[in-house]
Amino acid sequence: MARPHIVVLGGGFAGLRALRRLHGLEADLTLVDASPTSLVRPALPEVAISGKSPDHVRFPLEPVARRAGARFVRSPVERVDSVRRTVLLGDGAVVPYDFLLVALGAHKDFDGIPGYREHGSSPCTDGEAVRLHQALARFAGGPVVVGSARSTFGARVPAPRLAAPCEGPIGEVMFMLDHELRRRGLRAASPIRVFSPGEAFFEDVGPKVHADFEPLIAEAGIEVTPAKTLERIEDDAVVFADGERWDSALTIVIPPYRGHPAVVASEGLGDEHGFVPTDTTMRHLDFPEVFAAGDGSAWAMPKLGHVAVHQAEIAAAAIRREVTGSGEVPAWQPEVFCIMNRGGGRATLILSDWLWGGERDLTFSGPLARLMKWGFDEYYFHTRGHLPPEAAQEALKKLLA
Repeated sequence: MARPHIVVLGGGFAGLRALRRLHGLEADLTLVDASPTSLVRPALPEVAISGKSPDHVRFPLEPVARRAGARFVRSPVERVDSVRRTVLLGDGAVVPYDFLLVALGAHKDFDGIPGYREHGSSPCTDGEAVRLHQALARFAGGPVVVGSARSTFGARVPAPRLAAPCEGPIGEVMFMLDHELRRRGLRAASPIRVFSPGEAFFEDVGPKVHADFEPLIAEAGIEVTPAKTLERIEDDAVVFADGERWDSALTIVIPPYRGHPAVVASEGLGDEHGFVPTDTTMRHLDFPEVFAAGDGSAWAMPKLGHVAVHQAEIAAAAIRREVTGSGEVPAWQPEVFCIMNRGGGRATLILSDWLWGGERDLTFSGPLARLMKWGFDEYYFHTRGHLPPEAAQEALKKLLA
């Protein structure tokens, strides 16, 4: 019997976690990514605000794939034919599969914001983070506006629908910017206003986390306004759908999240907004050989690295069981688990499953949290995509609880 061919699309958090979990199977593994490198995305605000080198948030994918027993193919994905079980690549090559994991992430639609290319900045990609740092280096003071554009999601799975699917980077940017502008003596002349399209800023956590953050926001002198939908960015202002206009000398935004273009171009693969609909074993609702994990999954709310890794664990276990006929598949138990860098050696760790009806809704602030944030990013970078040992993470959660 021929060895099954498992294809993983995307070399981010979800793709690399799944690839390592699939290593050792009696199967042929292929990793496909348009970029030769993977990103340490949680460190991008440090590139944008603190000037961390982009080379210190990127590592090559080919040796990572090779160590996992996989072939690496560098190419953009054009589309997936889920009936014929093939992937069409940008160079015209066709890759057949027996099992497919779609971990391409979401598309950050910067061009969906009128005026962004001319007047906006963002920490969301390595290129945009460098561009933001350059804008900040030129900044001589004035009003600053930070916020998220509204995203829209489909209805095929009963996942939470957040207007802003990931506001952690906004929190990091606003606090780190407050620290940086104070360091440069510009803070008094640079009021910071933050907007969110959600009914609450950080709508993926509960009342305890909100209560813990309120004094931190007040201490930093940051004004936060929810229920604001961005319409366009101008040279000296931000304009909202309700007609309100805020003056701005520096505008920093998270763009709308859209389905990945390859998923949108693939008949039946995505939902009405281009996100891959699956059951809670991450198996496609219509194509049983297809799985999805990460930001491009319809279940991934919020769009968070911790959620992506959890989905990858589930998807890889489900594929492994298909190949071997044995093994347990982890239950879908999402949670928010992240560390927010607040600048100046400060950080806040968040652990919350409130969005899914849980009772954990905790924060932990201080230098130790900043040390953990630094340790996580450095560990992931230097080990080329390995996460800290699970025992350490579980011990940390128990300590918080």
